[in-house]
Order: sequence, then C-alpha cells, then structure tokens
Amino acid sequence: METQWFDRGWGHLEDDGRQAREMELRSRLLMNLQQGITDKGWNRDHACRWLDLSAARVDALLAGKIGAFSLDDLVALMEQADIHWRVSQQDKALLNHLIREQRAGTGA
Repeated sequence: METQWFDRGWGHLEDDGRQAREMELRSRLLMNLQQGITDKGWNRDHACRWLDLSAARVDALLAGKIGAFSLDDLVALMEQADIHWRVSQQDKALLNHLIREQRAGTGA
C-alpha cells in the first residue's frame, strides 16, 4: 500500500479542500483561544463568566473538541475574550470567502 502525504493537517480527513481549510482555520483559532485563556490565568469558572458559556461548553473548548464550535463561534469567543491573533493572507482570504458565502446563504 502506498503512503499518502498531505501538506495540510486536515487534508486527509476532509474530502473537500474548502472544508479542510476551514477545519485547519478552526483548529488554529481553537488553539489560540485555549492559549489565550491560559495566558490570562483564567480557571474554568472565570472562563464561564467571561465568555458567557456553560461549564460543559468551556470544558469542550479546553479539551479541544473542535466539532463543538463553528468558525463563527470561535471568532466571537476570541473577540469576547479580547484575544488577538495574526491572520495569514491565505486565512484572511478564506475567512472573507466564508463570510460572503454565509451572507449569501450558500454556506455548507
């Protein structure tokens, strides 16, 4: 059996290239959010209050359960937590594309 290599982390899990890029972006946002919470020294209760999330949602966030959060959820939580992150040109283009799709009602 031949081994396949992928340049992007989610390429082997998602059939659609756009979905793979979105998952990769969500993954980076989730990791940045987790790191920001750690850097702020927040415990679970503080994160619940600050982010207006249930304990179960905060636990899912801290456990890295990416399927529990949409791209919109993660962006909103980053803003709510006042956590800043750098966006590559490729990610910026993908974000703009996903926002346009959502506004047009064609998002998957």
